[in-house]
Amino acid sequence: MRVFIFVTFLSAFLITLTASHASDLAGSWKGTWTKDGDALPVTIAFAKTGNTYSGAFDSDALEVAGIPLGDVSSTNGRVHFQLKGDQSTTVFDGAITGDTMAGTFTDGSGKGKFEIARAAPPTAQVRTRDVAFQNRDVALSGTLLLPATPGKHSAFVFLHGSGPEGRWANHYLARKFAEGGIIALIYDKRGVGQSTGDWRKATLEALADDAAAGIRFLQAQSEVDVTRVGIYGHSQGGTIAPMVGARVGDLRFVIASAAGGIDPADVETYSVENSIGMAQLPLTERADAHSYVRALIDVAYRGKDRAPLDAMAAKFKNREWYFDPPPPDNSYWLISKQLAAFEPAEYWRQIKTPVLLLYGTHDERVPPRESANAIQAALKSGGNWKVTLKTYPNADHTFTIVDLPHKGGWPKHEPDYANVLVNWILAQR
Repeated sequence: MRVFIFVTFLSAFLITLTASHASDLAGSWKGTWTKDGDALPVTIAFAKTGNTYSGAFDSDALEVAGIPLGDVSSTNGRVHFQLKGDQSTTVFDGAITGDTMAGTFTDGSGKGKFEIARAAPPTAQVRTRDVAFQNRDVALSGTLLLPATPGKHSAFVFLHGSGPEGRWANHYLARKFAEGGIIALIYDKRGVGQSTGDWRKATLEALADDAAAGIRFLQAQSEVDVTRVGIYGHSQGGTIAPMVGARVGDLRFVIASAAGGIDPADVETYSVENSIGMAQLPLTERADAHSYVRALIDVAYRGKDRAPLDAMAAKFKNREWYFDPPPPDNSYWLISKQLAAFEPAEYWRQIKTPVLLLYGTHDERVPPRESANAIQAALKSGGNWKVTLKTYPNADHTFTIVDLPHKGGWPKHEPDYANVLVNWILAQR
């Protein structure tokens, strides 16, 4: 009898243990998220600290890595997590059965399904080290990604785009750099993540000084070849890249992706008009829309009185293309004022090191042809002919392909973008 009781107790214990393991969310998972019949391969890592779960996902197809997941929970095998984007939040709900997790997700009115299975943790091809450095009273926190091979390596600091950008925004490219033998420093923008300060109140000069502090920190690392240090910046990061380069003076490489190269007020006009679909508006609407955008830019970039803008807002508020101007206390006005004084050509003329420029022909935020021409002209007027221009004919501002034969599904990115960057760096001898 006692043997029977012991065996029964042991069996119950093993069943409980197995069920507990089966419903445990922590670990590595691999599978697909599917919407509109388009399956996206993903890898997700969940971790548990105390009673709190966290998560992050990678996707080569989306060219992202380490993107944080929020509101992660697991209760009796039921799982919930969210992915917060710039425009919307995708909500996932599912259940764990054995070594499989499956469920559905919603993104606004869109819906999809996911199915992922437990997987062995990916083999580390790079080393990572959390780091911190200082720019005056601002403490900046980041991650250093290092090649697995020993010795000294070329190294890059990644600059930020506009808005509250954390280190994860450049994690994918930084990892590709490290896999290619190039050290990468990514960090949280001031006021984001673990960095102090406030990006909303920062001047372009202050942001450039943050990057310069990162460069000096990088040059002090024992694994870095100090003669082969560079910067990579996309969008606003690419726009201020020459300001960073001029401040540091001893960079070996500058990569500027989707960089504004003309008057920032003209770049903003181009961006805002594209955002409201100016080219598709009827001619009768286009003149009014253009006048409204011009009034906005006049206030934001040229310091003109706001009254005419507010009058136009009241007049046009029922038009389909209309959007509310930011309220007076919005950071848009301060940031625009900072940008208005920026003269890209002045800084590009000071850059003497090899430069790689990248643009998508369908860039909706920065005029690609005008910007590329202006930057190249400024470099050459400063005596620098070491410039390479790479243009993607089917890509937009984020190098997403825009001429796919079908709608819906997941965005498709230029597949060779990361390789072009790495190969260009390695070719600079």
